[in-house]
Amino acid sequence: MSRNTTDPDMAMKTYRGRSMSDALARVKTDLGRDAVILHTRTIRRGGVLGLGAKTFVEITATADARVTTFRRAANAPATVDNSDNRTTLRGIPVEKPPAPLASSRPAPADPAIVNEIRELRAMVSGLVAKTPKPRPKVPAELVDHYTKLLQQHVGEELARALCERVGKEMKSLAADAKAPDRVTITRELVDSELQRCIETMVPPTPEIALTEQGRPTVIALVGPTGVGKTTTLAKLAANYKLREGRSVGLITIDTYRIAAVEQLRTYADILKIPLVPVTTPDEIAEAVANLKDCDVILIDTAGRSQRDDLRVADLSRFLDAAKPHQVHLVLSSTSREEIIREAAAKFGPLGVKHVIFTKLDEAVGFGVILNVLADIGLHVSYLTNGQSVPDDIEAGSASRVARLILGLPVAQSEAGA
Repeated sequence: MSRNTTDPDMAMKTYRGRSMSDALARVKTDLGRDAVILHTRTIRRGGVLGLGAKTFVEITATADARVTTFRRAANAPATVDNSDNRTTLRGIPVEKPPAPLASSRPAPADPAIVNEIRELRAMVSGLVAKTPKPRPKVPAELVDHYTKLLQQHVGEELARALCERVGKEMKSLAADAKAPDRVTITRELVDSELQRCIETMVPPTPEIALTEQGRPTVIALVGPTGVGKTTTLAKLAANYKLREGRSVGLITIDTYRIAAVEQLRTYADILKIPLVPVTTPDEIAEAVANLKDCDVILIDTAGRSQRDDLRVADLSRFLDAAKPHQVHLVLSSTSREEIIREAAAKFGPLGVKHVIFTKLDEAVGFGVILNVLADIGLHVSYLTNGQSVPDDIEAGSASRVARLILGLPVAQSEAGA
């Protein structure tokens, strides 16, 4: 519906609809896209004494070119926005229709309520994260052991396999025993069997023997940055010199860090053993030749990121020139499992056969050692658990790894290692 308003200068029309979009549609149909909105208002019509009245929207518009030119010049267009049927008015007071009862645009939320909702969401998320996953079926007598394995960060599949294996063994022992002398399944018996099963998953550590007399045994330590190679090398040197009475020589190619060279030189001065810094593969070959009268030559290498292929390749050239008899990969027991696996894969081609796990005193769990050793096939040569030289280092073994994971005391046979 529309009506004309007579004006000597311009022709205006008023359009009425049940809603703003309805009235705008009438404006566009009649006056076109260039129509100029002059006024809008909401009115109520019909009913008796105000009851039953209906709400209408009235729009007064014109298609007069003079108005359009004036508005554009003033940079205040008041035209119909065809994208969403909204009226854009600038500089002209417009009586806006009241918002309908069921408005599509929500009212601004109370900040206090928003914060409370966020806190509730965070609390629920935390509870979900802390809720333990359904445990797999394990023998009743092994539930505590299974939980302990998980707390030690042993992989779930590996922990389940260990418990199932031990459970079958316990059932077999109980079935073979004749009444009334049946075997009593004690915690000590379960611990012993679980330890045995863990030991079978750790590659046996061969005795690290020196070469025949008259030839030095060359041992190189490699690994990522920050795992404790230099301190571990000093511990090995002190043990060979002070406890085994061997003559020891040190070579370092970690000349990138002045502090590392000075630290190793301090140890060398205390032990009264030679230290030779080298910077090229030719120099390391010459240094090994000059230390031919030593029983043991220990080579300290600069830390290399396992993701830096160029530096790992550079390290390979040094080792090719030194021709070490043993290459030990030094890894921190505090590192994530995926980092340890990546390091083992990258440094493996350097001739690595042994692995040294450091910082046991800082580890939150020892299961990562088992998870990795069960796959990479390296032999644990040494374990370190502190910074003290020459102490805080022990020979690695499957038995020691198993006892660490189970929280059992050091065996008598390992006490002096």
